[in-house]
Order: sequence, then C-alpha cells, then structure tokens
Amino acid sequence: MPYFSIVIPVYNKEKFVIKTIESVLNQTFFDYEIIIVNDGSTDQSEARILEYKDNRIQYYSKKNEGVAVARNFGIE
Repeated sequence: MPYFSIVIPVYNKEKFVIKTIESVLNQTFFDYEIIIVNDGSTDQSEARILEYKDNRIQYYSKKNEGVAVARNFGIE
C-alpha cells in the first residue's frame, strides 16, 4: 500500500496534464500512487494520460459533474 495518494481531477487540460504528471513522477520520493480522474473531458486529455504506463498511475473516466465531485471520486 502506498504511503500517500495524489488525486488529480482533469477536465479539458490536454495542454497541462503532461506537465502535471511529469512533475509528480520526477519527485525523489517514490512511495505514492497517482489517481487521475477525467471528469468528462472533450479534448485529448485522455489520450495524453493513457500514454503513461506507470503502475503507480490509476486512471478513471466519468461523466462531467465538476471538480469537487471528480476529486471526491478519486478520494473514494
């Protein structure tokens, strides 16, 4: 079980999601998981996220309900 979880809600952030994921993966601490919740993006955010094949990344996609709902979904 990872020491902590990083929850990243995403909605149409194709231009920024790669930088966000890279920022986390470049940390010197490794005992974590990344939970990415795509909140119904209509751009290429999902394609960018799925480029990563790291076992610390968990990806979920759901219909758009807002950032708070997406964040809470990831926490659950």
